[in-house]
Amino acid sequence: MRSHGNERISKESGTTVKQPCRTTHLATLVLTALTAAYSATGALLAAQEVVALPGADRILEVEFEEVYRIGSFAGDEWETFGTIARVAFDDSGNLFVVDSQAGRIVVVGSNGGFRREFGGIGDGPGEFGGENSSGIELAVLAGGNSVAFDPDKRSFALFGADGEFVRTTRMPGNAIYMIPGLQPERGGGTVLATAAVNKFDMAGIRNREFPEESTFRTIVRFGLDGEEVVEDTVARVWKSPSDAGGFIPPLAVGALPDGAVAYTDSSAYAIKVIAPDGDLVRVLTRPIPPGPVTDRIKEAEIQRRLALLEGTNSFGADRSGGRRGAMMAQMAQFRRASIESMEFHDEIPVLSALKTSWEGTIWARRHGEGVTLEGPIDLLAPEGRYLGTLPADATAMPSAFGPDGLLAFVERDEMDVPTVVVKRLPPALR
Repeated sequence: MRSHGNERISKESGTTVKQPCRTTHLATLVLTALTAAYSATGALLAAQEVVALPGADRILEVEFEEVYRIGSFAGDEWETFGTIARVAFDDSGNLFVVDSQAGRIVVVGSNGGFRREFGGIGDGPGEFGGENSSGIELAVLAGGNSVAFDPDKRSFALFGADGEFVRTTRMPGNAIYMIPGLQPERGGGTVLATAAVNKFDMAGIRNREFPEESTFRTIVRFGLDGEEVVEDTVARVWKSPSDAGGFIPPLAVGALPDGAVAYTDSSAYAIKVIAPDGDLVRVLTRPIPPGPVTDRIKEAEIQRRLALLEGTNSFGADRSGGRRGAMMAQMAQFRRASIESMEFHDEIPVLSALKTSWEGTIWARRHGEGVTLEGPIDLLAPEGRYLGTLPADATAMPSAFGPDGLLAFVERDEMDVPTVVVKRLPPALR
């Protein structure tokens, strides 16, 4: 037996395999390989079904209907955004936009018109801290209620459908949390982290107080009903045992309408579906192998990351002066040195991103050629039906999904102004 990620490879799998089409010998090996994953308690569970999807792409030619766009340098004040950090839809098709530079949340109607805004930087109820406002996360719950995570105040702020502040629920203990992406779970007041949650102790050192979490990654949901957040582990998943920083298989998570959760965590093309009770019920696979990491690819990835670092205001040139400016410059220097000496995972993961739509379609973005992240996007039904593939140049991965096929894309226009473009998918691909 050998293992790859949290997938154990065994000839004695006993796994039911659904094969909707002919697959290659490689596909067969992969399919019989995927036999177990970690449950919420860390126990190994046998996969109930491995679904073999086609190896050849079925290209989808899709016309995206543009509904509206907002964001303008010379427009109304409400749509002059500093930094668009997050966007999300409610169940009526209203769009919520987090302008992290101002710490405000702007709500736009289904026709692109201004509805209201709330939040802001400050110490008052419903306001956000200014030190780490780029880390504000937002999820919109049923009925238009919303919840925003404030890393500075270590709490979630809950707002009513009218934008009025309702209450705060604080994180447990003394850890500092960075939560990369939130998605509401249907039918309740819980929100799901869509990537690995990072915890730091008060000295800013990751996981020093949480040594057990250095050997795995967790999919986490947060219950917000009480004065203190209830943190629940949906699943413990694979984490690379090495310290390599390049091409680590991403943990990408999406909530499904029936309460299930889809995720990917390894280099292989394997999308796991966990039932609401925590059992692994399905693994969706395609016979697409990970790519090799060559010296040329390593150098290109280092240069790509350095270019991103230089273009990030938080860690770029010192514009603030004083003690804070010196600290930011020192941090930028440290990060630059870390990138230049970065170690690499031994292969490029097949998948670079995963999201789920309002209706439950899984959008799985594959790596492009070399270090390019923007590869083609596979559209999959959660029960294992392959809908087709959008070419790499057809669309970016949507920043948010809404009802009735709505998609939001955060872009910059020709004047480098932050913009949100809202489009609509045809019914067959929702």
